[in-house]
Amino acid sequence: MRICLAQINTTAGDMRGNQQRILNAIEQAQKDHADIIVFPELTISGYGCGDWLLHDYFIGDCLQALHEIVPKCTDLVAVIGLPRTAPVGEDGQPRCYNSAAVIQNGHLLGFYDKQALPNYLIFDETRHFVPGSGDGVFQINLNNKEISLGVSICEDLWHQAQAVKNQADQGADLLVNLGASPYVLGKPVRRHQQFAQTARQLNTPLVYVNAIGGQDDLIFDGHSGLVNGPDSELLPGFKEVIETHDMAHLKSTTADNNPLSDLYSALVLALKDYVRKNGFSEVILGLSGGIDSALVVTLAVDALGADKVHALLLPSQYSSDHSVDDAQTLADNLGIKSDIVPIKSGHDVFENQLTPHFENYHRGLTDENLQARIRGLLLMAFSNNQNQLVLATSNKSESAVGYSTLYGDMVGGFSPIIDVYKTQVFALCQFRNEQQPVIPENIITKPPSAELRPDQKDSDSLPDYDILDAILNAYIEQRQSPQSIAKVLELEQSVVMDVIQKVNRSEYKRYQAAIGPAVSGMKLGTDRRMPMTFRYNHE
Repeated sequence: MRICLAQINTTAGDMRGNQQRILNAIEQAQKDHADIIVFPELTISGYGCGDWLLHDYFIGDCLQALHEIVPKCTDLVAVIGLPRTAPVGEDGQPRCYNSAAVIQNGHLLGFYDKQALPNYLIFDETRHFVPGSGDGVFQINLNNKEISLGVSICEDLWHQAQAVKNQADQGADLLVNLGASPYVLGKPVRRHQQFAQTARQLNTPLVYVNAIGGQDDLIFDGHSGLVNGPDSELLPGFKEVIETHDMAHLKSTTADNNPLSDLYSALVLALKDYVRKNGFSEVILGLSGGIDSALVVTLAVDALGADKVHALLLPSQYSSDHSVDDAQTLADNLGIKSDIVPIKSGHDVFENQLTPHFENYHRGLTDENLQARIRGLLLMAFSNNQNQLVLATSNKSESAVGYSTLYGDMVGGFSPIIDVYKTQVFALCQFRNEQQPVIPENIITKPPSAELRPDQKDSDSLPDYDILDAILNAYIEQRQSPQSIAKVLELEQSVVMDVIQKVNRSEYKRYQAAIGPAVSGMKLGTDRRMPMTFRYNHE
């Protein structure tokens, strides 16, 4: 049996574009003499359509696209994902099915409707879908032989996998799963291990095709796979792949367990697709000579090419010469356009305007935040004038504790490392330099600083980042209490409480932050949803 895995990069709502990708894949599968071609979950609509799924005309366009595809599926079986209309529920609200269409030789055999609807973390499928029923077993004819095909969708194969178990119990010869399983760090390996284990327990060959591409703050990593007894094979991750495999001769490959490589590839894909799918062509960012902007600009070049990236160096009177030199060296290493636009003259204007109105103007954060906001204003001016998307450079550690300026360094349309802890930023820069040394070593090794006042260092306001990130991970990802965190990490409880209070007080900032890709198991604002107005004493 020859199976074509169509790991294609669809765009939410782009029915015509997605339809053409589907047709191209079917044509390739026919050339490769595939018996079956399998696509990802919600192939026609794309995953992440939100409340568009509640519009009848949107669902109708998806079905129309399917009906135009069906006659093209000659000499093979195609399994294609799409939403389709479901009966109105008792609450009177429209819903739809998350379906897989099964087509053979130009005829629609029927649909399987997803039964296990995830409703946790980023998933909100019960808002839009109703669970299906039926066994999902289809009888197909391949080479004059009747084959029993068990079709499921994503969550149906996870955890208890009851729908898939029922198919195996009914004698399915092959299990097929359409997925849109978002990437988080380490998930590709875990996903394949669990699916392979399920297939072996059920003693039934399995093919699963996962979505690929960026969609708002989601990243789909692909890593589709086949399992046949002890043998299994995976497609590469983070890129489109259309390949036909013989189920009887798998190469026994496994997922590449290199978390840094996967994380870097995921961030590049997310940035590339957000820019491309939203109609932008170029990006601009402030290059400070610090490690966060260094990582973001390098990701941008790897995603878009050097000719699509523009850096502004925006030194203040407190910026060190080596920071400007480091930033310029990095820009030169990457081959990108860069401009130096000092902010001192603008800063002087605002200082002269505001000083008479404030007592002790230079004490506190007013002047520091003003400098960050001048930089944000200049970045937005270049963005408007040159039609370039501004990239924000805040990381997860800063975002968590509010160590950023609203309408200042938080300005931007996309925030590529917003879910990446500072310690991971260092590791990613080192990883990228191992591939090709472009980031000056001084950027990686010097103490982090916002350089908004004389001799400023991040450590003046925050614990060292290895300690800070350990606290944040325990509090955010693990949901541990301050007392437990202090005990496990052997820290003074006052240090832990100070960090936690910063996290809680900064919720209002995160509500206004630029969107960015989710790569952890608990992204702030998406997976971890907290009220802004809330009073609770941890002590």
